[in-house]
Amino acid sequence: MSKGETTVLGVNTSHDTAVAVIVDGEVKHVYEEERSRRSKYWSPREDTVEGDRGVSYDEMGLLCIDHKQLHSPDYLAFASFDRRDFHIDVHEKVRRDRLLQREMVDEFSKQQLSRKRLDEIQKQFGPTVFKKNGIFIEEDNAINDAIARQVFGGQEKREYDFTKEHHYFHAVCASHLSPYDESIVITWDGGGFNTHFEDWPGYQEIEGIWHHKGDEVKPIWKRYSNHRLTNDISQRLFGQFGENCCEVYDEEEYELDGVPSVFTSMPSMGMNFSNMSYALGCDELGRAAGKVMGMASYSRLEEKVWSKHAVAQRLEHDSLEHSCGVIQNAINRLPDVKNIVLSGGYSLNCTNNYKYLQRFPDHQFFVDPIPHDGGTAVGCALDYYRRLNANN
Repeated sequence: MSKGETTVLGVNTSHDTAVAVIVDGEVKHVYEEERSRRSKYWSPREDTVEGDRGVSYDEMGLLCIDHKQLHSPDYLAFASFDRRDFHIDVHEKVRRDRLLQREMVDEFSKQQLSRKRLDEIQKQFGPTVFKKNGIFIEEDNAINDAIARQVFGGQEKREYDFTKEHHYFHAVCASHLSPYDESIVITWDGGGFNTHFEDWPGYQEIEGIWHHKGDEVKPIWKRYSNHRLTNDISQRLFGQFGENCCEVYDEEEYELDGVPSVFTSMPSMGMNFSNMSYALGCDELGRAAGKVMGMASYSRLEEKVWSKHAVAQRLEHDSLEHSCGVIQNAINRLPDVKNIVLSGGYSLNCTNNYKYLQRFPDHQFFVDPIPHDGGTAVGCALDYYRRLNANN
């Protein structure tokens, strides 16, 4: 690291693990760990869990830190943390629900899925629960601690910065890389944590509208979801063939820190594509959302013959209509701002990104070049640098 400059190293350790180097407030380098590992979407918690394979986080480390000699920065910031209790309690439910979804697809493809059978399956998903001040999900910083030791080497213990603001980091990264001095920033993905997670356990931020001006990025509106995987997939199945099966999702609205926030049982757009990739047999881990988007191009919306491509096309169409509604919501809230920046994993949907130009011809669009979670490494480092400067 160069002397005489303020260097912040930002690290994301969720899927799409990445490291960003920020020097005096400018992005100098971004390294994605999957390129060193030759493993798509790699993250420490998915590939190696301490104790399972006899490999500790200290032994594993991040290859890009050593390869690129990213040691001894002035400051270290993290965009993510280990959520062991959450993984145990919630991910088990997601796994079970995905099995039910695949069962629905298999039966439907064989023309054996009746509405009666569908109702029976739906009952296994459980009720929607809006619960505030529930159980506390304990965070575990073992991964972050190990990476801090790797970065700072044999030096005395150094502190690092960590805040749970996933969508905010997406917004900071995207707005900084955009050509605009002022813009509407829209973030949408599978779901991310923020500082309200302890009050609303099980809910993740899935969509956000932000006002970016200069170095400031302020929240305007948010949507949170508990990802109830109900008959959303049946909407793709029966809805594709003319039967109205659209679910009315439960929603409640609150103000959190003065920001209008909607809590919903509706799965996020990112989760919908992820779950569909599992249900259609594209990927056993539900990480092939891009394959479902690609499959959609092999069918037309009006097609009434069963195929995986037809179901994918229905999902692509429905997500377009929903995302356009989010964009219109943003425009209504910030009518004088004509620049729109998109970030978060759903912004990887290139087909729908192009259609926004047609739907909203009076606005300019910019898509974050690092819209996946790797971009949060940039966002957390930039945020920390700006907070340091504000305090000086």
